[in-house]
Amino acid sequence: MKAVARTIGVALVVLVCWASGAGSAGAHTALASSDPANGANVGTAPTVVTLTFTEAINPAFANVVISGDDGRDWISGSPLVAGPELRASVSPDLPRGGVYTVGYRVVSEDGHPVTGSFTFTVTGVPGAAAPPSPSADAPPSTAAEPPVSAAPIGSDTRQSIITAAVAGLLVGAVIAFWQSRRHRRKDVRDDDPPSP
Repeated sequence: MKAVARTIGVALVVLVCWASGAGSAGAHTALASSDPANGANVGTAPTVVTLTFTEAINPAFANVVISGDDGRDWISGSPLVAGPELRASVSPDLPRGGVYTVGYRVVSEDGHPVTGSFTFTVTGVPGAAAPPSPSADAPPSTAAEPPVSAAPIGSDTRQSIITAAVAGLLVGAVIAFWQSRRHRRKDVRDDDPPSP
């Protein structure tokens, strides 16, 4: 029985190590904040859009676009990346009054691609006052919608862990059963009297 217990113990240790590795692998880079913030109403068109991620991103694979109803990209020039921050200049011709979508695709330093989008509204009209700022009691909304691929542990990962756990326990049970039968057969052979 000691061999059976040892086998089950090893299987459980391997399973725990695998599950903890799968959990850390699921924690990829995500968008932490943006300026303008997701859903923000700004009185004047921004000259720069800033995206800040939870980890440093690869400057060679950083893309961002700003599009309105007409589908035109209002980013001028290539984005600049410094560690986890991406800054992109906005065309000075960006029309006032309208909802704009910021779409991004970056690659984290570990090679994981991250995509997502968020919107902001330019409410300013020439000669009009800027809209009132949100109440001081309300916390500012700075986090953009994190992309699905950047969720720490998604339902797919949880399902994989559960499936692996069940499979590991089944394998451990089969090995334990097989070893106990083998030991019983050996004990029976040892108990048989020698043939004359």
